[in-house]
Amino acid sequence: MKHIYNLFIFLCVSLTLWSCKDSEEIAQASLTLNNNELSFTGFRSSLAVKVDATRRWNAIPSDYWISVSPDHYPGANEHFIANVAVTVSDNETGQPREGRITFFLQDEEIATLIIKQDKQNEEERPEEEFPITWANLQWAASTSITEGESFEAGSCVFADGITNAMESTTGEGIVADIGYSLSDTDPSGPDWTWTSSTDDCWFNGDWGDNFYYQGHISGLPAGTYYYTFRIRNGSGPYKYAGTGGLWNGIDNVNGTFEVKEASGGDDGGDDDDGIDYSKLVISWVNLQWRQDNSPKKGEAFNAGSKIEIKGLTDLEGAATSGNKHLTCEIGYSATSSDPSSGEWIWTTCPWSGDWGNEWYYQGFTSEIPEAGTYYYSFRYRIDDGAYTYVGTNGIWDGTNNVCGTFEVEE
Repeated sequence: MKHIYNLFIFLCVSLTLWSCKDSEEIAQASLTLNNNELSFTGFRSSLAVKVDATRRWNAIPSDYWISVSPDHYPGANEHFIANVAVTVSDNETGQPREGRITFFLQDEEIATLIIKQDKQNEEERPEEEFPITWANLQWAASTSITEGESFEAGSCVFADGITNAMESTTGEGIVADIGYSLSDTDPSGPDWTWTSSTDDCWFNGDWGDNFYYQGHISGLPAGTYYYTFRIRNGSGPYKYAGTGGLWNGIDNVNGTFEVKEASGGDDGGDDDDGIDYSKLVISWVNLQWRQDNSPKKGEAFNAGSKIEIKGLTDLEGAATSGNKHLTCEIGYSATSSDPSSGEWIWTTCPWSGDWGNEWYYQGFTSEIPEAGTYYYSFRYRIDDGAYTYVGTNGIWDGTNNVCGTFEVEE
């Protein structure tokens, strides 16, 4: 099975472990939404809202027919933006209805999202038994790559009766392709190029009520490109992901990325960004987060880590992508608690976000074939330098900063 990655994911996962490095710069407590009202048809569907907060928050729906995922986020005095899926059930009341989701910041009521749902209109009834009613562009590793590199991105998908009805490791017949175009046009049109191989676009994991898919595009010459995912259930019609829901060309649109011309080479000193990578030092790392449930035999384990490198992760202005000079890997072992030993299995881990003076990486291990207790950690290195191994709240030393552990069930 294809190795699976993940960034974060910012949607559809529950977070249970949080640790934070002390910082002298703590943002003022705040929480804002990018929308104050969402309107739905009379049938079950999902829409997204962005929650921009600097502290721990949770969300509580007013009625049984409204659900939100994730419904909380354990902040640590740091600015973070979460994509949140709001789902409504079929409206069988015969009348329009209205509810709300109340957002609390450290237990103080801060914001209210109004939820409106029309009564059912037969003209809007989905034709499929299990239609895909929501999909979004969830994540991109970077919006700028260099010729010879791959562009990588992910999409979340909702289909009532499938994605919210079972824990899946296969995608249950829902398949996705990642595609690109030089024109910002309707992705169902003829000027788009699509993948057709599971090596290029694959089922990544079950995220709450949604399935998550990830893919990459490679071999493109320099230029500006538009991208999205197309998804279908079995032989059903393709549905196209937009920035916050199904593509409509207005509110939910294509993503974009740039391929830059390759430079003439690297002299080993200052890069074209003015940074001398040979002088950078990894000053702090930690095990930031881990999934709250135990994977089953044959599944992968998901976790996240933060890193600080003075002169790189703390530069003025938030980064929008990782850096090709910095490598991150997530690893596990059943026999050794020393991540520098040769008994560990390592997998590339993607960049997920800029968190103040640190960067955040999150990803999956490779699939774990046997049940049992396992150690896990991350390792980083700059260019071809030595690896730095991650402990619970600092560089691994086997005493104060150690590996994490997790269980794999039968």
